[in-house]
Formats: sequence, structure tokens, C-alpha cells
Amino acid sequence: MKLVINDLKKLLDKNAALMSLMALICSFMALFFADGRSQEINKVMDIVKIDGILILFIMFGVELAKNTLVSDKISKKLEFLLANGLSIKKILIKYLFSIYLGTLIIVLPSLILNLLKLEISLIIILNLLISSFLYTLIIVLIILDTRNMNKVNSLQIRLIGLSLLIMIALILVYNFTNSYAFYLITKFFILGSVIIILGINTNKERIVVSYY
Repeated sequence: MKLVINDLKKLLDKNAALMSLMALICSFMALFFADGRSQEINKVMDIVKIDGILILFIMFGVELAKNTLVSDKISKKLEFLLANGLSIKKILIKYLFSIYLGTLIIVLPSLILNLLKLEISLIIILNLLISSFLYTLIIVLIILDTRNMNKVNSLQIRLIGLSLLIMIALILVYNFTNSYAFYLITKFFILGSVIIILGINTNKERIVVSYY
């Protein structure tokens, strides 16, 4: 826990405050897009807006990961931690929670604004929290598995592209089934499958090896 707190102190700087302000402005503008539409369309738009916060979460999550996980991997700190008995599981937990909590704090003003404006149910809030956690896990696993660190520069674009494809697929699922439960099951199945594939490839060799 102490390692996570130390990472949070490092991550929550002036740049984090600026990212939080940008997210708040974007959410403030997006909130008015559904005004005057039918109730059913507004319901779909509310889901899209929540998933839109996930895209911001991914963008900021990758940026925070560059300041911690990527930096530590390049500097061979991860190799040092492994050599001193810290397990892969503990390393994963350390960066997962520091990046997740740091990013959650950044998007919190935007999230609060959406909660005040929209009639959000508990299940939609849980959707956002769980989905953002799973995306953070994907970010951490991808970086741990990456050897050529130049690929990290395009990680944001690749993950945003993935999230948009998943969002489109889920909107289609919702339109055909009109079931939010099936929407969530499909989302968590896709994200869970990606995590399993990445987790299988994660090992000490891939974690400690990095080059430009």
C-alpha cells in the first residue's frame, strides 16, 4: 500500500490537474447533446456518455503509466524489484492500483458532473468503475509484455481504437436486445478475454527486457 501511495504522490501533479480540467470541460459540453431527444435515444446517449468517460480514462491512464510503469521498466527498476523477491503478482497490483486510483481521481470531477446531470443508476456506475479497472489492467499488462518501448508511443491510439470498436459493438448489442444486462455481459466477456490472453504471455523475461 505504501508503494501505491508513493506512486500517487508522484502522479497527481500539475499535469494531472490540467487533465482533470480538460475532462471536466469535455463532459460539460457533451452533456447537452441529448437535450430535446426522445427518452429511448437519451437512454442510449447516457450509456455512450459513460463509455465516453472510459475513453478519457484510457487516455489519462496511459499518460500516468508512462510516468511510472514505463519509466520503471526502462530504468530496470522492475528487474531490481523482481531480483529482490517481489513477485509478478505484487508488481502487477502495485501499478494497477496506483494508475487506476490516480486516473480515477483525475476524471472524478467529470464523473460527478455527469452524475448530477444524468439520472444514473447504481449498475451504470458499477459498469464505469469495473470497466475502467479492467482497462487499467489491460494497460499494465500490455506495458509489462512490451519489449520494444517505442510501441508505447502508439498505445493510446491503439487502446482508444479498441474501446471505440467495443463501444460500437455494444451499442448494436443493446439496440438488438434492448437489455443492459446483456450489454454488460458482452462487454466484460470481451475485456476479460483480452486480459486472459495478455496474462498468459506475461512472464519475468518479458517484464525485464526493454529496448528502444
